[in-house]
Amino acid sequence: MPIIFARVDDRLIHGQIVQAWLPELNVDEILIPCSKGRKSCLNGGLLRLSLPYEYELTILDSHECVRYAARSNRRIFLLMDSLKEFTDLVEDGLQIKSLNIGGMHFKEGAQKLGENVFLDDTDKRFLKLIRDLGINIETRAVPNSQSISVSEAL
Repeated sequence: MPIIFARVDDRLIHGQIVQAWLPELNVDEILIPCSKGRKSCLNGGLLRLSLPYEYELTILDSHECVRYAARSNRRIFLLMDSLKEFTDLVEDGLQIKSLNIGGMHFKEGAQKLGENVFLDDTDKRFLKLIRDLGINIETRAVPNSQSISVSEAL
């Protein structure tokens, strides 16, 4: 499977992605899974404008993403806005060894884990499930910043 990097960031495509991660990772495409019914809520045109022209952008229903990635010959950056999206992909058969969390912003009842990472009880439940599947979880804003193991923090 050509997924080079998987990241949860509720901002999706933004400056850290474009300026730091894309040049570091040498990917061809950003793949964004979107739960059925929410796909129409994402403004694909606006996301496309946020991305340099040399990168492809694909937004698919979550259930289609695993099959798409498995048959793709592109180097893929998998970018989701929630841990639920990632968990859905794993349940659909996504084979991946690590997950980066870049930004999960404050919400009522959330506990601060890192600079831009706040976790509520639902997030912690998803993270424990992901960790128990043997997937390494870290939080890091940009490639050269210090990595914090989320698995150890849980």
